[in-house]
Amino acid sequence: MILMAAFTVSALGSNLPAAMILYYVQYVLGSSHADFYLLAYFVTGVAFLPIWIRIAARIGKKNAWLFSMAINTSAFMGVFFLGPKEVWIYLILVVASGVGFGATLALPSALQADVIDYDELISGERREGYYVGMWSVAKKLSAAVGVGTGLTVLGMMGYMPNVEQSEGVKWAIRSFYALIPSICNLIAMAIALLYPLTSDLHREIIQAIDELKSGRTVTNPLEPEMKLCRYGVVCVT
Repeated sequence: MILMAAFTVSALGSNLPAAMILYYVQYVLGSSHADFYLLAYFVTGVAFLPIWIRIAARIGKKNAWLFSMAINTSAFMGVFFLGPKEVWIYLILVVASGVGFGATLALPSALQADVIDYDELISGERREGYYVGMWSVAKKLSAAVGVGTGLTVLGMMGYMPNVEQSEGVKWAIRSFYALIPSICNLIAMAIALLYPLTSDLHREIIQAIDELKSGRTVTNPLEPEMKLCRYGVVCVT
């Protein structure tokens, strides 16, 4: 539940920029090169993904995820304060935020795999389909809410296509493109701090699963008072 909540809030924030970038680049920066900035963002994210894999192996997946969100958020918050023609500053901030992009996509799924292992320890079943299905629902829900809310608010503020926008509309565009996603990431980071599965605990979980399969009684690494007598069965005392 902790991981799902953190991921959903973070995904809500990441879907807003995807929906608002065309409006931001055209009406706030006064540029027509949104495709170039998107390319720079995604190329940076892909290029740094192997580095994040090494970082996760060194400091743990949870800490690496928090670190990547911090980098992404700290860089992207500056975008809110930009104005017309500040395209080079925008490009620098886009590339900087792209450094953490790959990790914010890949690491939550890797953490989900650890949760599936813990569920196997408790239930005795491998339920990847259940967890992946819930994950997909969360992703689609956050995308629908983010895009729908952003575009609806723009319409309410008086947005009209291909004309000079009012300051209120520009403020709404900047907010939904940069400010609100940054706030979502900060909330997601606060939630993710509560996630208890460290790398050491995950290794203990894998070891406990192997011991249960061999017929031994083990202690639940997350709840030491819970004794597991057989694979997927809690001891009754």
